[in-house]
Amino acid sequence: MIDCMLRFCPVASGSSGNCVYVGAGDTHLIVDAGLSGKRIESALSSLSVSELTGILVTHEHSDHVAGVGVLSRRFGLPVYASANTWRFFLRHKTIGKVEEGLRKVVVPGEPFEIGDFRVTAFDVPHDASQPVGYMFEAGGKKAAVATDMGYVTDTVRGFLREADVLLIESNHDIEMLQNGRYPQALKERVMSSRGHLSNVAAGALLAEIAGGKQQVFLGHLSEENNRPMIAMDTVRGILEANEVGVGRLAVAERYEPSEMVILPSVQ
Repeated sequence: MIDCMLRFCPVASGSSGNCVYVGAGDTHLIVDAGLSGKRIESALSSLSVSELTGILVTHEHSDHVAGVGVLSRRFGLPVYASANTWRFFLRHKTIGKVEEGLRKVVVPGEPFEIGDFRVTAFDVPHDASQPVGYMFEAGGKKAAVATDMGYVTDTVRGFLREADVLLIESNHDIEMLQNGRYPQALKERVMSSRGHLSNVAAGALLAEIAGGKQQVFLGHLSEENNRPMIAMDTVRGILEANEVGVGRLAVAERYEPSEMVILPSVQ
């Protein structure tokens, strides 16, 4: 296994835009680019990241891809996405032109290499063309990103159980959503099997997979139907009720980078 530290930092997380930085050795990746290219560049600069190796896309919704095309064209970056997500991009021109040689198709369940990383995409249930989460391995450590999913599958559990650091969805407080201003149809979409995980669902997932040492970020919080303290209290309460602990539990920041996690390589 490659001997290099794995670095992980949610750059922004929420319905207003999503981006996660994952680095190891000389490889610098982002998962999604749902902010403007300028904002992402500024955020990465604050993390002392001056160049990127590639962009991995989870799905085509605008809060995940707004800056993808701009960054790819500006820096000649390869863009990795599932086959059906690429079909959507090419049909609807969502991210603008990306050179054919920079269009990389990922196949869920089939590992591939990007620089110092071994990467595996995995299926997640969401109302998009072919949404995926990602697992990154470097230096004997693993990081995972899994948001935008209506429920937790055995596949998702299997990948997240192995992760040393992970970003998982904790989108909404159920009562806030049910009593909130969303139209009924949108409420039903959010709560559907192809919608988003609630705080309770996130807590239940962690209670199943946590091994006591994982560093966990709760992400993709709804600005309308959630609050960081509510998400933390709900998830922490479920963990305590199940007598399960994690090494760290934090809410990913909405508009700015969270604290960088650095995992030393296994010797």
